[in-house]
Amino acid sequence: MKFFSILFFLIFNFSFAQTENDSVQHLVFKVQFPPASLSVEDIDFTKEKPECEFELKGKIPLKYSFRLQNDSIVSLYQLKNKEFTFQENMNYQPFFWLFDNDLLFSNFKIVDFDNDGDEDLLCWVASNINSNEWTIIFINDQKQQKLVRLFNTVDGTDIWNKPEFDKETNTINTELYGSGFGVSEESSYYLKVDLTVTPIKKHFQNRTQKYTLDYEYVGKNNKWKLKSKTKSN
Repeated sequence: MKFFSILFFLIFNFSFAQTENDSVQHLVFKVQFPPASLSVEDIDFTKEKPECEFELKGKIPLKYSFRLQNDSIVSLYQLKNKEFTFQENMNYQPFFWLFDNDLLFSNFKIVDFDNDGDEDLLCWVASNINSNEWTIIFINDQKQQKLVRLFNTVDGTDIWNKPEFDKETNTINTELYGSGFGVSEESSYYLKVDLTVTPIKKHFQNRTQKYTLDYEYVGKNNKWKLKSKTKSN
């Protein structure tokens, strides 16, 4: 717990809202009745809805709040006219969330994802045995003055596999991990100014059989087009 004791002193802005480590701000929830098990699943949600208030820096700062409804649904609220207004719900799994006394450290983090000078929100909402970082991206849309969930229209999902942004090419790179006998994938998408994406390239590998299949795709007409398929032992 030494690491989290250090992080405790880095909480700033809103009380029990954010911690900073290597320029990444992780959201922290204040829990009034921490369970003895120190597990999110054992929080008594009939007594409380743990909350976290935070501010996103930008040309026009945005103030938000997350409230845990239970161990699988969290609600996002935006501060408007001095009141928090409900915006949307999000499903999540508390993988690797940890308690330090009455503070609950989440895998939601504030970072300027698209390098435009306005802070965004990345929410690692699910994982598996391969520690995949299935993430929802909220982009700080200064035109609408709100967070906008980035949707992957190419693959029909709002979940991104460990997304990373390349500011030189304005692309989102993703990576899906698989076991020795599973599947893995690396993809890249171009992020347009209207917050839509177009596919660039994808490599998919299937190792579920006695041999390995490699698929190479390129983006065409906003869809994936198979470029090559190879088989190896």
